[in-house]
Amino acid sequence: MSDAPTAPELLSVKPPHWDRALRYLNVVRRLAERSTRTRSEVATAAAELRCGVAHLYALLGRYRSDPRLTSLLPRQRGPRPGGSLLSAEVDALIDDAIQTVYLTRQKPRVSDLLTEIRRRCHASQLMPPGRWAVTARLLAKPQGGVIAPRGWPKAARDRFSPAVGSLEPKWPLSLVQIDHTLVDVIVVDSVTRAPIRRPWLTLAIDVYSRCVVGLHLSLEPPSATSVALCIAHAVLSKLPWLSERKIEAEWAIEGLIEHIHLDNAKEFHSEALRRGCEQYGIGIEYRPVRTPHYGGHIERLIGPMMGKVHLLYLFLVVTTTSNRPEFQPKGT
Repeated sequence: MSDAPTAPELLSVKPPHWDRALRYLNVVRRLAERSTRTRSEVATAAAELRCGVAHLYALLGRYRSDPRLTSLLPRQRGPRPGGSLLSAEVDALIDDAIQTVYLTRQKPRVSDLLTEIRRRCHASQLMPPGRWAVTARLLAKPQGGVIAPRGWPKAARDRFSPAVGSLEPKWPLSLVQIDHTLVDVIVVDSVTRAPIRRPWLTLAIDVYSRCVVGLHLSLEPPSATSVALCIAHAVLSKLPWLSERKIEAEWAIEGLIEHIHLDNAKEFHSEALRRGCEQYGIGIEYRPVRTPHYGGHIERLIGPMMGKVHLLYLFLVVTTTSNRPEFQPKGT
């Protein structure tokens, strides 16, 4: 079997290298087809190609073992990428040390691994490898296979494993996700301006249309009551709610929900919530444990909304300070 390197991707070859190999091809092929050839003939061909005689002999040998144009392309000098200059015994010793010392829940450092490898090499009378040789082998391993055995299996699964499963509702209000978030503002007393606490926002989003179908804002922590009030707001008409707040806008989404999709928080497992949903034929579905991607729709809503809250706070601060007399421009 020939030990010639594998031919590269044709489109990856640089045009100058390709043109040079194409120029060599006819001459080298002519020499290879001859059963006998003299050194003077090879020297004449080398002068024609403007290269050395030794180089032409090397091209001829490569072409005879692999009669393709790519065998005449320039060869990269030095060791092949991914190759090892260490002996097979040292390679095996490094791999064993990585498995038994580094990939453990004790989480040793690379320097500790290197010390152990050098100790084993000294005991076996082998030349110890350098730090980069050991680090290169760690970097070549799949990162998920490195993180998991060192005590972070969930991080490895969340980062490197494919997210299996998806939600595929068929029509609006067939599946609604609900979740809570602590709003990044502080409610103050309307008279004394003393801080009270941060409010909780409960949001409901229709997975099919990505529309916000209901919400509930409260100073109380999340409970079955806040979830029920959010569901009621999602089901009922929004006209009275908008009119009471003097909001001139349309929010034309209402109606019974077929299924609500919840995480495994305590307030979502209350008996009152279950019976209230059963009363109106609303099904309850819970996310599988340790599968946060199933709640991606509501999480994607909450994240940007809290970003808008930060911008709203900045706008209020700028507007308030700019309207004070001491902040007005001179000459006004």
